[in-house]
Amino acid sequence: MKHIIFSLLVLTGLSMKAQDFSEDLKGRTSFSVKAGWLQSTVKGDDVRDLAWDGKVDKRNNFFVGVSVDNSIGTYFGLKHELYYQNYGADFKRELDDHLFHATLEMHSLRLNPISPTFKVGGLQIYAGPYINMLLYSSITSVDEEGNTYKDHGIFGSTADDQEDSKYLQKMDYGITAGIEYQFKFGLILGAQYTRGFASIFDNANTFGVEENTGANDLKIYNQNIGVYVGYRF
Repeated sequence: MKHIIFSLLVLTGLSMKAQDFSEDLKGRTSFSVKAGWLQSTVKGDDVRDLAWDGKVDKRNNFFVGVSVDNSIGTYFGLKHELYYQNYGADFKRELDDHLFHATLEMHSLRLNPISPTFKVGGLQIYAGPYINMLLYSSITSVDEEGNTYKDHGIFGSTADDQEDSKYLQKMDYGITAGIEYQFKFGLILGAQYTRGFASIFDNANTFGVEENTGANDLKIYNQNIGVYVGYRF
């Protein structure tokens, strides 16, 4: 008897989920949580200013976040997402005639404010802008003997008076595009790509300092590819 009752509860739950899934297609707002693996790097003509040999290796990181989906018809909707992400890049740097293995690490909040979404069945394809708000960043260098250093050659330090052409990072923006599939019981599998259009390195000393002939910014941009799992409520 217990097995029969349990089976009925499971079937009832799946039936309700299937009904909810169908209702989603007709138009409603839904929420989901997502987490996944992120492969990050930096691109641009000025990457050579970071890397000794001009080559940058990708880093494996993670991201977690929430998504709100507003359905505006059977096949169209709007997606709004907010993620916390850990990302960066690895490269070789030359400091004082010594070669170091350096890691650029960044933590940020990435807002995808509105992404038009095409959907059919459980499949969704979407694209839109993103705004990335940096929370923390650092460059750690490791020499050939395994000693670890905090590299202030790019970001500077709190003791700098910002007149030595130090580069400081701030907000960036770009585009995001993705594809995901939602199963009837709520599980989501997806992949996402982001490409920055705003430089992540900015010369803080070019404002009102005529003697500073450095570039206004370095042409270095974020680029990430991620896959994720989630659950839709």
